[in-house]
Amino acid sequence: MKKLSMAVLGLWLLFSFGCSSAPPGTISIGDIQKNAAERIGQSVVVVGMADTRTPLSSFRMFKLYDGNLYLWVTLPQSAEEPPQGISVRVSGTLQQKEFNIIGKVYYIESTKVAME
Repeated sequence: MKKLSMAVLGLWLLFSFGCSSAPPGTISIGDIQKNAAERIGQSVVVVGMADTRTPLSSFRMFKLYDGNLYLWVTLPQSAEEPPQGISVRVSGTLQQKEFNIIGKVYYIESTKVAME
């Protein structure tokens, strides 16, 4: 009986750690949005779907979606814009700025954008 209960506990632990909402080593967009003001200036790694069809694509910015939540991302000069609808991992610094088109927003000033 003791072996069975240990096996069940082990499977439960594997399942609970395997079903996190954000991939290992990343912060979810929802967690960033909950306390964005406290994270300004901090390095973050976020995974989401790239939406490059935005009014700011000419400014080298795109939206990074996780479900219906999103963050704006700036591209570094050396990076190419990711393909539309592709899952990407963005590394960079969380910032806040006011843009003429979209107003005052939190965004990631990326240092690296890689396809997942």
